[in-house]
Amino acid sequence: MKSTVTSLEDIKKENPFRTPEGYFDQLTSQIMSQLPEKIEPEAKIVPLWSRIKPWMYAAAAIAGITLTINLLGYNPFANKGTLNLTSASEIDEFYQYYEEQFADQSYHETFYVE
Repeated sequence: MKSTVTSLEDIKKENPFRTPEGYFDQLTSQIMSQLPEKIEPEAKIVPLWSRIKPWMYAAAAIAGITLTINLLGYNPFANKGTLNLTSASEIDEFYQYYEEQFADQSYHETFYVE
């Protein structure tokens, strides 16, 4: 039996693979003929009402709540922010009293609490 082992140097010089003549000329057309037809889906047409429907529902809910509050007679802005305070001197006395209470309490806590 004859050995067909060749040296590594002989293998590097020669390409052992061969393609038939004209193989790459018809390769693209052959592959394209085997692929299925590409069917493009139709674009969905979304009506305008479908896009603005959630916003319309939210606006209707806010309008309904506002109308209900107005019909029940509740108006949070009726007083326009005025308070029923008697005089500025009473307010000053009120704050002075609490300042004195706070000062006495902190003095007491500083010296008498362990």
